[in-house]
Amino acid sequence: MSFNPRLRDRTIAISAVVQAASLVQQVAETGQVNSADMKVMLESLLVENAPDTESVYGSVSQLRTGIDALNTQLSKKKDKKDVTLLRYVISLLHLERQLAKQPEMLALIDREIQQVPAQIDYFGDIMSPQVIARFADIYQRTLSELKPRIQVYGDAGFLQQPDNINRVRALLLTGIRAAVLWQQKGGRRWQFLFQSGKLLSATEALSSEI
Repeated sequence: MSFNPRLRDRTIAISAVVQAASLVQQVAETGQVNSADMKVMLESLLVENAPDTESVYGSVSQLRTGIDALNTQLSKKKDKKDVTLLRYVISLLHLERQLAKQPEMLALIDREIQQVPAQIDYFGDIMSPQVIARFADIYQRTLSELKPRIQVYGDAGFLQQPDNINRVRALLLTGIRAAVLWQQKGGRRWQFLFQSGKLLSATEALSSEI
């Protein structure tokens, strides 16, 4: 590997942030979502004491959507859609910084998430609407209270549907989880914005593993 383990962990974490943002974008704009990608993100919320960032998501290949989107974002081949994606990513990184100043809220989120496995056992699947609604409720009662709120852009018809609202909120919660990992590994917003060349090289190295 041509870059150090900490940079690798950091790149995996920001790829996960981008994957969460990409899935929010999918729901908001199409009313659909890649179920396999979403399941990976939801499962990451339940992982504790992982030895490294990759273990939180199972493997690098589980983040292919995020890695590919990050590659596109960091390259010069941008289109208008990427502006929205970038806005989500920066908003998630900013919201994580606001959460870091609220230890009581962070502890509440942790306690709430620890209760989710029992609900998964009851409904049989982390992707069940009831479990997704639980994750969404955790987001709504905590992170949505922080300012500024993340604005989601898309088709109003899709965004008014309760199941889609829950999907978006649950995915934003997974994005915050990834942003926490990014911060823990030394990631900063200015690196994402101003060290794009270095991050692009690291992302391309991850792509070669898939």
